[in-house]
Order: sequence, then structure tokens, then C-alpha cells
Amino acid sequence: MVTRYQIKTETGDQFSFDVQNHKDLEPRELNSRSDLPDWVKLENYQCTICPFTSEKITFCPAAFELQDVVLQCSSCISHDRVELSRIAEGGTVTTKTDMQRALFAVIGEKVISSACSMLNSRQWSLDYYSILTTPENLFYRSISSYLMRQYFTSPGRRDLDLKGHLDYLDEVIHIFNNLLQRIRGVSSQDASNNALGSIVMSGQLLRHQRDDWLDELKGKMGI
Repeated sequence: MVTRYQIKTETGDQFSFDVQNHKDLEPRELNSRSDLPDWVKLENYQCTICPFTSEKITFCPAAFELQDVVLQCSSCISHDRVELSRIAEGGTVTTKTDMQRALFAVIGEKVISSACSMLNSRQWSLDYYSILTTPENLFYRSISSYLMRQYFTSPGRRDLDLKGHLDYLDEVIHIFNNLLQRIRGVSSQDASNNALGSIVMSGQLLRHQRDDWLDELKGKMGI
């Protein structure tokens, strides 16, 4: 199933990005590509938790998904007003926003759906009911997904105290921060950089506000 994002600017420019779940794609299938920029190569800002080696994998699967966004939007400015549409099997959702938030949505779904095994296991971060998400929404989704992961993978020793949840978040923050380092200087304007930076900052905010939001949630539950 392919999801399509369409961005229309007030000046008439249009951008289109297709997102497909590449969870089952073998990253070595990308090795034969000779038309990719150097910043897509695995060894450039390779994550410390990366499960791949440059001897076997030439290109970073997550960065590979970013290349068309960076190429098309290299001259886009963050505060430009746009119309963002997400066209999926269940229908089309359209909203007005700025270019930075639009690319936040596009980059987030494209990278999480990549062949990177560290990211495509984090599909809890994708919001299929709203085209634009919030840090609070990511908080609820990360907590619930972490607990569900414990239920499925750690019978008898489940981390109900959420001791490993921050590490779980730190992995995602680390990966997106390295992707940001890859594309710095590639774009002549700031929209792609700022969108990735916003994803990193959302993860950091989630991390630092987690306990406060847990206390707030506890109050809402009357506990």
C-alpha cells in the first residue's frame, strides 16, 4: 500500500512524495545504485546503534528515503504557508500549515517506513488518524507501544516501571539527529533541516516532560 503526500505552496509550487513500507526490503538491494549523493552512504554519520556494516551495505536505508525530499525541497523556506494532503487507502486528509510542519509529517513517515530495522520497529510514532501530530500524542503512543513491546517480547520480566523507556526514546532521537547531520549544508534553505530538527526536539521534549505527563495522566485517571 502506497501513501502519497502532496504539498502545494501559495506561489503554485507542488511537491509529491510516495511512502511505502519497506520493512521487508533487503538493504543490500540498494548497493547497485550509482546515482545517490555521498551523504546517503552508510558510513557518513553512521549511527552507533546501526545493525549494518559498510562492508555489506553501501547506503543508509533511512537516508535513502530522505533523498527525494531533500532534493525537491532544497529551496523551501520553513515559514512558507502550504496546503498538505495525505492520500491513503482510507481516504484523503488535507490541512493548512507551514512548510516545516508539512515536511515534519513527510520525513517522519518516510524514514520510519524505511528498511532501517531500528526505525521500522517504531511505527507506533505514525499517526494514521491525524495528518499532523503533537509531542503529547507521541508521548501516549510511545508509552503504550513500549508496554505492548514488553508484553510481546518479555514475558515474566516486563518493565512496568518504564525503566527502559527512556533508552527506547534515546535510540530514535540518536538516529534522527544523525540524519540531520547528514543533510546539513545540502539544502540552500532551511525547511528540510528545520523539519528534522523539530523531530529531534520533539523526541527530546517527550523525554524531558515524560514524568510530568505521566503525573498528569495519573491525575486524569483518578489515581
